[in-house]
Amino acid sequence: MWRGWSVLLAGLVGAVLLGRPAEAAPMLERAKPESRADAIAAALRRDPVYVTDHEPRALPPDAAARIKASVARLGVPTYVAVTPTSGLGPQNPSDSFASLLRDRLRRDGVYIVVPPSGSGGELRHFGGARGLPLDDAWAAAGFETPYDAGAPEVIARFVDIALSGHAGERRDHPRPRPKSKIRKALDADDAADRRAARIEWGVFGGGAALSGVPILGLLAGRRVLSARRARQPRKPPKKKRTRKNTRKARR
Repeated sequence: MWRGWSVLLAGLVGAVLLGRPAEAAPMLERAKPESRADAIAAALRRDPVYVTDHEPRALPPDAAARIKASVARLGVPTYVAVTPTSGLGPQNPSDSFASLLRDRLRRDGVYIVVPPSGSGGELRHFGGARGLPLDDAWAAAGFETPYDAGAPEVIARFVDIALSGHAGERRDHPRPRPKSKIRKALDADDAADRRAARIEWGVFGGGAALSGVPILGLLAGRRVLSARRARQPRKPPKKKRTRKNTRKARR
């Protein structure tokens, strides 16, 4: 009896697991850093740019191609992992996620780990990098891009700064951070509201002016008539004839 129930229970569990294959994919993103490092390092052996497929709204379809074109300009081996970084924060360089990837790959080069939004992340370089100011360029890129710029834009800005010859200066004297997409949308809404308010007040003022024209004309006409009457000389009042005067006139 108990054996039959155990077989039935095992069958139900298996059916549930087989019936929900879509939930197995995010396991890589929720795994421990060590197991995630193993999985992503295996992907980086096949392709030096790994881009998660669990953030389709935050990343454009050509994100991987754009990142490859950007890091190719550095002229050094570069490995990029675009993946959610929650729980991967580097407490020190020895246990950073980029260091874990390098330990698995055992290849020198530049290692970049960045979330899909592009905000945060880390950069580590192992071996020669032609004296490029990578750390300064990475810090400056974080200052010069909006919080929701996206990983491809942040990496492109990082490469531009690294090759500009002014990475240290741009790190120490960052340019004003561009507005985020959310801030731009809010500003656009505010501007639209102000335009609508101006239009409403214009329509209201025009209507009030048109409706007040007859009243103003009437008031102006009355003032003109009053002024004319005030300028005309007053005639002396006529004397009333008495009965005596009337009798004398008849005689």
